[in-house]
Parts: sequence; C-alpha cells; structure tokens
Amino acid sequence: MARILAGLKRLASRTNLPVQVAAVCYRQSDSSVEFLLVKTSSGKWTFPKGRLSASMTPSQSAAREAWEEAGVRGQIAERHFGSYLDSKRTLGSEVRTREFRIVTFLLEVHTTVDPEENGRKPTWFAARTAKRCLAEGRPSVYAKQIASIVDSAVEHVSTPQKRRSTLLMRAQRRGFVPVG
Repeated sequence: MARILAGLKRLASRTNLPVQVAAVCYRQSDSSVEFLLVKTSSGKWTFPKGRLSASMTPSQSAAREAWEEAGVRGQIAERHFGSYLDSKRTLGSEVRTREFRIVTFLLEVHTTVDPEENGRKPTWFAARTAKRCLAEGRPSVYAKQIASIVDSAVEHVSTPQKRRSTLLMRAQRRGFVPVG
C-alpha cells in the first residue's frame, strides 16, 4: 500500500497537479459493457471520484467514492488501469478552474442502493453513450482523454472474456469440449 501511495504522490509532484481517484463502475452482459456515471454539482456526467484517503489504499479510496456518490459495491481492482486530466471550477468562482490528474480503478458492480450523496443521479450507459455524456460540457482535450478511459476499460473488461471464447472455440474445433 505504501508503495502505491508513494507512486501516486510522485505522479502528483511530477505533474504539479493534485491527484484524485475514480471508480470506473461497470457491469457486463454477454454482448456489452455498461458504465455507471454520476452527475457533478455543475451538471456534468463523471465517474465517481474524489480525494485519496491517507488511511486507505488508492483503490479503497476509489471504492469509497463509488459507495458515497453512486451507492454501489463490488469488486475493485487493486491496480489502476489509466489516468486522465480533468478540471473543475475553483470554489467561489464561475470562471477560474483547476486541473486534476484522475487515476482510474475498475470496479465490477455487484450491488446498488441509493447513494449517500443527493443529486448524483447514478445512471447506466452503454460505452458509446457514456463517452458522449462524459464529453458534454468539457473542453475537447479533456473529453478525448476521458473517452480513452472508457475505451481502455472496455478492452480490460472484455479481454478475459475474448480469451476464454477463443480458447473454447479452439478446444471445440479439436474435439475436446462438447458443443451444445
């Protein structure tokens, strides 16, 4: 845990940006992956995200944010799979913004309840729609980065399933597994 936290602190100091963690909450069906997004106070869609907690690992901090903002629990990856830049308004200002580096962790959702935080409106979206919603109200540089997180998440989630399907098809062709 200390090594991971130290790595994120190095990232923050190297980029001279504050680091937050996000839970990229997903559920998977046979043919697609859906993502759970929440509304920010400014009305933009985002992944549940927030500050690192000194008493938790980064993935645990991300899972806590998913619980508070989206009301979800599930299996969260211990290692982050990507990061992106985002900005938010400076407190008390309509014009000034501050950039953040958001480090992302995949969270496979198992249960949902009403979130602790009001006004978040957790909503499931197909990957293509999630990218469109995440782009709304963001400058294109941020929209492209967050879209690449969705693409990367789809790849991470579907790769084991693709690998299993490929292995199963090969085994069936060789007659090792009954078809049916």
